[in-house]
Amino acid sequence: MANRHILAIDNSMDFLNIALSGPVGLIDDRRVKESRSPSQILPETVESVLAAGGITLDDVSELRVTLGPGSFTGIRVGLSFCKGIRAALGTPIRGIPTLDALAYPLIKQEDSYLCPLIDARKSEVFLALYHASGGKLSRETGYMAVKPEDIPAIIKTPCICFGTGLRIAEKHLAPLEGVTIIRQDYDHIRAASLVADKFNAALDTTLPLNPIYGRRSEAEIKFNVTID
Repeated sequence: MANRHILAIDNSMDFLNIALSGPVGLIDDRRVKESRSPSQILPETVESVLAAGGITLDDVSELRVTLGPGSFTGIRVGLSFCKGIRAALGTPIRGIPTLDALAYPLIKQEDSYLCPLIDARKSEVFLALYHASGGKLSRETGYMAVKPEDIPAIIKTPCICFGTGLRIAEKHLAPLEGVTIIRQDYDHIRAASLVADKFNAALDTTLPLNPIYGRRSEAEIKFNVTID
């Protein structure tokens, strides 16, 4: 498609990440953190990114959005925003698990295991274990919330561990043989990678558009209900 534009939104972690690509590649890539609610920041940031590309939402041919796990509120806001656009304009949406997106930039670590860690609060981390080989990532586990002390029993070596979850998990990982810890650069989603064509080939991005919460929310536990 000659005029194909892809808008990617990640609102599942500490920052709002938005990227826009066009026929000739990446147009804009934003990383925003404000005190205002995600529902306020997201629409105006998208508007600014589209303006930088000289297009409107009508010109966007595909939306990509992270599904979690991560911030329950952020996940819901990002997904609802994209579904609203789809309802109004018919724009297709592709959902991407947050942990998949975190692992992707390290895909060239041939024949290595990758373990992205997200600080899940409540003394837990969200994680999944991946194996990088031949330019592709295979997920070895489900998306889960675990106590930091349980991580050594989950990972395989050689393994690269990274992400915001290191804040509470590093002391359990540092003594392990065959484990490499990366403290910077790979602790956030790179929205630009979400719009890359290579991302589709490396991972299964055909999942249903359902939030991946990783665990039950406080409201679900308190009232014994399920929130979609």
